Amino acid sequence: MYGVTIVLVALLVVSATAAAYFYIEYQQATQSKNTYVSELTTETSRYNSLASGYNSSLSLDNATLALLVGTTAVINTSLPMYQQASTSLSQLWSKYLSLKPARSSLYESSILLEFGNGTKVWFNNTLVQPGWNMYTELVVLTHGNLQAQWYPQFGEHLAGSPTTSWFVWTFNSTAAWQPAPVGADLLPVYNGSVFAVTLCAETPTYGPACTP
Repeated sequence: MYGVTIVLVALLVVSATAAAYFYIEYQQATQSKNTYVSELTTETSRYNSLASGYNSSLSLDNATLALLVGTTAVINTSLPMYQQASTSLSQLWSKYLSLKPARSSLYESSILLEFGNGTKVWFNNTLVQPGWNMYTELVVLTHGNLQAQWYPQFGEHLAGSPTTSWFVWTFNSTAAWQPAPVGADLLPVYNGSVFAVTLCAETPTYGPACTP
């Protein structure tokens, strides 16, 4: 009987020790959980704050881009205001892209520039905003380094010299290169559009004496 009592006491001590151990483990696990929850709540709050700031920055950049696009669209490239606006547009667009907006909200477009002396430069898969025209895309690509005269009666910029002119081209897989029916200002950019601008002489009928 005495031996049984000792065994029972020993079992009771072991059970109590185990219970105390698991209780301490439970308390530590609960404390860790509470710490993780607190940290998660803090990080979630920080994330929401960053997301709000990010969205505000995108919205502000969008509004500013629209103003700069509108300014460069209707003034002569020789004016100081144009130089300032076009440079700011190019810089702001680079900053906007660095914020990594959703690619699904942007278009990709490619442009070939041919300078009439054998020099050709491709700008492939350029990211542009829906609603932009080819002229705005050129302003961004060339960092505002364009020289053209704004003609309000035509609603477009035109450039050239007494012997040469800049001609705008469009491309599709079935008809290849075709002279654009309108100028760059009036040519909307769509997703996957391919354009070219060539500098060459005019034919007697005022058409381009070259092809891309």
